[in-house]
Amino acid sequence: MSTIALITDFGTEDWFTGELKGTILSLNPGAVPIDLTHTVQRGYIREAAFILLASYRSFPENTVFMSAVDYGSTRTRVICAKTASHLFLAPDNGLLSWVLRRETAAEVREVNIDEYLLPSGCSTFPARDLLAPLAAGLSDWLGFENCGEETREYVTLHWPEPRLGKGTAEAAVIYIDRFGNAITSISPREVVFACGDSPECILENDKRVPLGNHYHDVPLWNAVAYPGSAGLMEIGINGGNAAEILELDVGSNVCFTAH
Repeated sequence: MSTIALITDFGTEDWFTGELKGTILSLNPGAVPIDLTHTVQRGYIREAAFILLASYRSFPENTVFMSAVDYGSTRTRVICAKTASHLFLAPDNGLLSWVLRRETAAEVREVNIDEYLLPSGCSTFPARDLLAPLAAGLSDWLGFENCGEETREYVTLHWPEPRLGKGTAEAAVIYIDRFGNAITSISPREVVFACGDSPECILENDKRVPLGNHYHDVPLWNAVAYPGSAGLMEIGINGGNAAEILELDVGSNVCFTAH
């Protein structure tokens, strides 16, 4: 059995996600399609890129990640990437760039669209007519090297690199989850490297947030910055929505400083 993890902005009300899985299973009955998420905000590539970055290392080896967000034409350039343990397939709109930023040894190929596009006569459902057949093939009989020509050129999304100084570390919020936790672009190791073992977090509005290991290190309704499950520092509130209460959004600056 081969796992195929799906990320789309299709939602769950229409038939689109079901048809994707049906197409995959028609071509590879042994595949195991998994819905990583289909509720990415419509066309929000950065959200999909982060979800993929945060989750891919939890999947078994040889998982194929098929991502379709802001993908509306069968003529859109498509890339496939191979790391030491996984395969990634997506339109070339930046969606894979944060994974490729981490997986520096990955090989990337531009998909030969004409060879693998299903002859459906439809040009508006490329996730079904190109990505699904490719994912089915890559999970079984299709070798990665046969997808297309190797390339080093692909669209990249900006990653707000942390700025590390003596006693300070600056970063930005890159994702807000459904609980209102704000995930930043800096790792716990980088914070400790710049600020030592007991820093505090200062927000744009000068609110100060202590560091802890989990929500319950602070009283109910209090804020805390902590190492999150994605390997990055997060800001949350014990029992509350940090984004709303602390007025945080994607792009908000945060500063960690020696206490």
